[in-house]
Amino acid sequence: MRMTQILDWRPAPGEVVEFLPVADRAPEPHDVPPSGFQRAHLGMAAARRATGQRQSPWVALAFDLPGRADPEALAGAWQELVRRHEAYRAWYEPRGDGLAGFRLPPQALTVRPVRVGTFATTADLRDHLHRRIDEHTAPGRPGPGLLAGVVLRGTRSTVYAAIDHAYTDGHSMALLFDELRTHYAARATAATAGPTPASAATTGPTPATTPAGPDEAVGYLEYNRREHERSLALTPDAPELALWSAFLAAGDDGSATASGGFRALSGFPVDLGTDGHALVPGVRLHYPVLTGAQAEAFRAFCARHGGGFAAGAFAALALAQREFTGNDVYRVLTAVSTRAYPRLLPVHGWLVNFGPLLFRLPAAPDLAAAVPAAQQGFQRARAAGDVPLHRALDLLPGTALPVIPPMVSYLDGRAAPGSRDFLRTDATLLTGPDGAAGVSMWFNWFRDRADLVVTVPDTPQAVQGVPKYLDRVREIILTAATRPAP
Repeated sequence: MRMTQILDWRPAPGEVVEFLPVADRAPEPHDVPPSGFQRAHLGMAAARRATGQRQSPWVALAFDLPGRADPEALAGAWQELVRRHEAYRAWYEPRGDGLAGFRLPPQALTVRPVRVGTFATTADLRDHLHRRIDEHTAPGRPGPGLLAGVVLRGTRSTVYAAIDHAYTDGHSMALLFDELRTHYAARATAATAGPTPASAATTGPTPATTPAGPDEAVGYLEYNRREHERSLALTPDAPELALWSAFLAAGDDGSATASGGFRALSGFPVDLGTDGHALVPGVRLHYPVLTGAQAEAFRAFCARHGGGFAAGAFAALALAQREFTGNDVYRVLTAVSTRAYPRLLPVHGWLVNFGPLLFRLPAAPDLAAAVPAAQQGFQRARAAGDVPLHRALDLLPGTALPVIPPMVSYLDGRAAPGSRDFLRTDATLLTGPDGAAGVSMWFNWFRDRADLVVTVPDTPQAVQGVPKYLDRVREIILTAATRPAP
């Protein structure tokens, strides 16, 4: 699955049909508190909105279907999803100084296909979709922050679905890709056997005629409640905070501060031209790192030296950092899935935390020696990922966290639902225009490649300097991947 900004997306022109959920009753309030990330995300969005800045804090999925898609069957598939998954019918709205929760029961929602019109150019189509997605996913607006639709064409059609990032993550997008295609295939097959041609269903806003979907799935609000209870149970001297305390106290040489206080997160190995805290416009960089075969070879290299693919990637980042700065302590936040229980694996929502990744490089200058240290650091970070980031910072004060913390995410997407079809369907993860305080990196391993997507501040220093660092990271990884096995 590719990952790109919507401004860099190039969808072919076509006819747009939207799928709009319509409720037959008023939403019900609920008392489940938002997660720490939801509170921070919605708060930042409100602050930016108050200053008149354009908001695009959503995540979207786009993929192709062969031929001219059946809008009625797609509406039925989307209806099944919004009824089944709480992420598409539960939300938070600003109320005074806090956030109030609302939700709709599954059967309250019906999805209607609505013909929008035909767009003759890629630019006009993209601008329209960007505007509509921004409108429907604006944080704090009443109702679920989502929009879905299809761009119809004769030889292939492009399905898209966007949701406010407060209610989704990358794993959820993979689930959406797999489930939506599965439900659509069943309905499209049934439609071809009926007496009514699929094309006759697109003449106007009519409700989906497919039967109701399966029982309601476990929702993300259960996860929010568990996180809230776990957060309240933590105290500053809780053993679960030991790694967070060491992580926050570590200086660039790995030592704690003399006063016992906490240091700000380490700076990036090259000058970014910012103070590292204020949010500025960002730019997205994309680095192909390894082919599919090279990625398998790199994984084998890491295994021979006591680690996994992720450990090798983090070790390479740390080695390049030491070459640029002399610092042999690698310290960064890393994205950690909080789907810790099997029943949470199919849940759509934002079930991600940041774990504290901290390790010291050995004196040996090569990747083989660095992999074990990185592996141990990554395992500790994942184990500490059960502690909510914002609660850890509340209990261990003194660190100023940027509005968007610098982080490195590692994703093995080969086992994601439907991953075998990512390339064939041109599956794409879309985001709005980036903002950046520091550097955020997504290291993604798919069946055909491993790549690195990076968001940096749009400053001359960052745009010129960060690629030099990333080139060195890629060189270290590629050298290991192409080294003959003993």
